[in-house]
Amino acid sequence: MLGLQEGRVYNTSFSRGINEEYLKLPNNLPSLDSVYTYFSTFLNAYSSSSLQQGKLKRTLLENLKNNNYLLELKLDDLFQFQNVVDTTTEREEDSMTKQLREANNEEPNNLNQNKLPSFYAQELVKVLTERPLIYLSTIERVCYDVCKLHLNSYNAHEENDNFNYIQINLLNTFCKPTKIRKLLSNKQERFVVVPGIIIQANRTQHKMRVCTVQCRFCGHKMKLEVPLWISKPNIPRTCRYSSAIKSMGNQNTEQQLGCLSAQNPYVIVVNECQFVDVQSLKIQELAEDVPTGDMPRHLQLNVTRYLCDKVIPGDRIYAHGVLTNYSNTINSSQTGLNNSYLHVLGIQKQNISESYEFDIDETNDLVLLASQPDIHDQIFKSIAPSLYGLEDVKKACACALFGGTRKEIGNGTKLRGDINVLILGDPSVAKSQVLKFVDYIAPISVYTSGKGSSAAGLTAAVVRDSMGVFSLEGGAMVLADGGVVCVDEFDKMRPDDAVAIHEAMEQQTISISKAGITTVLNTRCSVIAAANPLLGSYNNYQDNSEQHDFKTTILSRFDLIFMLKDAEDVNHDKTLCKHILSLHNQNKKTITGPISATKLRRFIQYSKQVVNPMLSSEAKDSLRNYYVQKRKEYREDKRSNIKKIPITLRQLESLVRISESLARMELSPIATEKHVQMALQLFTASTGESMKMVLNVESLSTEDQKKVKTCEELILMRLKKGQRMTRRFLLSDLQKQSMQLQYAQQAISVLIKKGVLQERGDLSLRRVTN
Repeated sequence: MLGLQEGRVYNTSFSRGINEEYLKLPNNLPSLDSVYTYFSTFLNAYSSSSLQQGKLKRTLLENLKNNNYLLELKLDDLFQFQNVVDTTTEREEDSMTKQLREANNEEPNNLNQNKLPSFYAQELVKVLTERPLIYLSTIERVCYDVCKLHLNSYNAHEENDNFNYIQINLLNTFCKPTKIRKLLSNKQERFVVVPGIIIQANRTQHKMRVCTVQCRFCGHKMKLEVPLWISKPNIPRTCRYSSAIKSMGNQNTEQQLGCLSAQNPYVIVVNECQFVDVQSLKIQELAEDVPTGDMPRHLQLNVTRYLCDKVIPGDRIYAHGVLTNYSNTINSSQTGLNNSYLHVLGIQKQNISESYEFDIDETNDLVLLASQPDIHDQIFKSIAPSLYGLEDVKKACACALFGGTRKEIGNGTKLRGDINVLILGDPSVAKSQVLKFVDYIAPISVYTSGKGSSAAGLTAAVVRDSMGVFSLEGGAMVLADGGVVCVDEFDKMRPDDAVAIHEAMEQQTISISKAGITTVLNTRCSVIAAANPLLGSYNNYQDNSEQHDFKTTILSRFDLIFMLKDAEDVNHDKTLCKHILSLHNQNKKTITGPISATKLRRFIQYSKQVVNPMLSSEAKDSLRNYYVQKRKEYREDKRSNIKKIPITLRQLESLVRISESLARMELSPIATEKHVQMALQLFTASTGESMKMVLNVESLSTEDQKKVKTCEELILMRLKKGQRMTRRFLLSDLQKQSMQLQYAQQAISVLIKKGVLQERGDLSLRRVTN
């Protein structure tokens, strides 16, 4: 739909001189000259905050000095202006409008044009709502004339091609947003406001605005302005010059010119044409607007001139524009089945932290909820209330939903505030159910599976459209910017794909350099991942580091790591079985927590919008003392049988984020020592226990350690350097020598860690050193 292609791309950059009869304006709408007068008066007098005159005009001139040719105009401001002006009598045309008319050598058609109607601001709203594509060019012409009048002393501006047109970023702020799936036939050719998230952005291209054609026989030239609703110019089929001469009575025109009866004599003179920047975008409806089980819908956006390159994939916006359609085939009928798209007249970005509205009653209710002394317990119990147990996992998910405070420390360095959680566990421990609930409760969320997700699907991809143009399309983590990404079956992800999300998880950006496209996208989201052990379930006689193939580089990016095992406990099994069977009781009502899902979602939105907690001095001292003490204990006890938990700066930053999220649950701007102690307990119960397991810190007695040492000696006697044997056969051989299986497993793990044995992909063991 660019250049001279089929379809309709609107362009508002033509002058005020187009014939109104050609535009076929309705009788109930004012003329273009009247709108010119109305807006020039409004431009000189408008102020949204006070009765101070000329504020919008000064904004326009200030933008011009900064080479900003885009002026934001809200229709709601026109209503506010109408409320403060005198509507009892007709107003005289102001001096600015007279100066503009004199500068353009224009005179009013009659004396009545010197009078302004009492409700001329409402007339402006009416024309911009019903026919924005026609009247917007007139308003932009007013802005251009005002700039030219005030800057006519600067020759550079008169010769500057960029100064040809001022563009209005028109925002229909009083119009209720319409979801993409609600854009039905009754919205066609109407001014609508569409919320959504940008998922694809093509590169900026050029479209013809003024077409210069020349007759190839007589050399006659003419300029054709491309109207708003036509993509290519309507080039005459016959020469206009020869037709005019013949109409004057000259019968020898054919012999003199040779183009009277020639068909399609005009050719386009490309170097004399004028072009305008256009860009094609694709917007997807927001996750919260998609019904359960339905696919999100998309809509194509076309933006022009200074609105190009204003958004990137992952931006959540309100697109203000006119819904229209175009033919997807070259020779299709105008009345056939066409594709709809939105010609954008204004773009309004949604600030993630300010995109939710709360009335006074709801605000008071949420503040009262946060002031309750047991608010933390209420929130934790409201996370997946139908699941029995998993208290620490629910606490971690709650912390991830609320999140910490994102900080900027200068020089472009940013510290993430989002909390990443990894859940490693046996099958049937409800890992996926936890992720499903988080996806349901989070205001912004994307649920995906590791097996069905590639690196491009999680981050971003460069795709080629039907025209061969490369464009950028955001993945799951880009679309979840400001929310949560739930990744199930994380262990099934290919290693190359897992490496691709390293930057997205820590720096919370994605750097793209493909097909000539170089950019950086934001991925400010939490990651909650679930994975199974390498062999399907945990082996109690094997080190945990051997039961998964995650590298340290990816594990270090998770703030909280849980190891969930299916414990063999009779009492626990009875209680869990009773709970599961109660869920299958059809007469039982849905299990709900202390806080309903809807209220909890709104509470998360409100807390992120109004509170950004910071650590108090006492909390900082407590964290510092904990960090220094643990580092000291680890250094002193490196050689002891009971090793201490190593803590690094990454874990220290994790504790800061968890403390801030706990403070945010109370709507407290300060994270106190109490929040730090709660964070330490959660960290110790999750990552701390996992690190102990990785370090093999089971409480082995001296007798058990001797048995493990004996197994090591037998293995070294059985396998000489360079020899290989399957793990299963070696374990069987040790059991024949009266060695218990658990000690044999421990001995193999120790020798693998020491580098004496090497485990191959076929589960065989090979001795590599003496």
